[in-house]
Amino acid sequence: ATGKRCGLIRPSGLCRPPYTVRLTASAVQGSYMRKTLLAAALTGAATLFAASASGQSQDELRADLQAALTGNDLPGALEISGRLYDAALAESDASGAGAAAYSRAEILTAQNAHEDAAKAYEQCEAQYRNVNAAAQSLQCALRAATALQSAGKPGNGLDKLQDVARELESIGQDQSGFAVGVYMALAQATLPPKFHRLDGARSKRERTIAYTEKTMRALEAIGQSESEHYASALMLKGEAQEDMKDYEGAAASYKAFLELYPTLPNASDEVYENAVNRYHISQFQLDEDEDNTLTITGKDGEEIVLIVESKREVRAPREGKETRLADGASVEARITLKADGRVDNIEILSSEPNEDYGEAFEKGVKHWRFIPPEGMSGLDVPPFEYSMIFYVTRRN
Repeated sequence: ATGKRCGLIRPSGLCRPPYTVRLTASAVQGSYMRKTLLAAALTGAATLFAASASGQSQDELRADLQAALTGNDLPGALEISGRLYDAALAESDASGAGAAAYSRAEILTAQNAHEDAAKAYEQCEAQYRNVNAAAQSLQCALRAATALQSAGKPGNGLDKLQDVARELESIGQDQSGFAVGVYMALAQATLPPKFHRLDGARSKRERTIAYTEKTMRALEAIGQSESEHYASALMLKGEAQEDMKDYEGAAASYKAFLELYPTLPNASDEVYENAVNRYHISQFQLDEDEDNTLTITGKDGEEIVLIVESKREVRAPREGKETRLADGASVEARITLKADGRVDNIEILSSEPNEDYGEAFEKGVKHWRFIPPEGMSGLDVPPFEYSMIFYVTRRN
């Protein structure tokens, strides 16, 4: 926001009218989804208010609120913020009322009163709209959406997020830093669970993919195509594509993630390994209609192509009443064959996350047959390593 008669420092630089508002990447840089720190929200809440139009009462209330926050008296601060909101309304001070509502919402969020916080954020949104403060009203709307989701009302939160997205597009700000947070939140909100059984799952996954693509376009527009947010969008897109059985698209998304992620400063080995597993699963699904063969190296370095004849499915171990829960569980084993290619011995080399998966592997694979080339005995095939990844069965 730019203009005259600026008062205290406020989110997005709100000034008293007259002013103009421009949504830019720098103006909303810190507004990514759920990045507001509690300490910052509390200690900075008293500085959110626009300068009072005329009354001393607002100044006194702001001072009382600051004292309550400094003393960590959240119930007292909540009561004072409500009185400050009423005082601003009485003086027709929409900016002050919007800021007071925002402060009240942040305190309610700190108390985990998310439904009440959502109502306060919506009051904040409405008051800032009264003075055409687009940046501030959209920020409050986004916070209202996340509060609704936290309150167990995902449908209401999704509707609010979609409203924010449409408004951003209507004012030409769909490739701003603020839009990144909105589109990423929409992508996460629209992706159905892995075991989604309801009609419409495919269309929801299509929307997830569309929102991840909008996220990435916005990041590219603000020069952040090599960021954690970009990597997160790639991973989420891959999951949606995999769930839709678009394994070629999923493999491409996971591959792009694997190329980017190790370059990031806070890269996690666990996250990287999960992406590796998802990439291998997608590649496996792409290859499942091809000849089921396995190429190994012979005793003299020559290639030996075995035809894999799997006579029994390898089932994931049961956990309670559910199966297939350890998405990405893995087993590595060394297999020795009999003369006819049937399995003679299985040595489990590793089993993650526990030995149950190795046992499940052995129960299934011991009934398999690895048929050697014509004229070759299974006894001529040296012991070879074989790995398997367990993954969750998706539902469309």
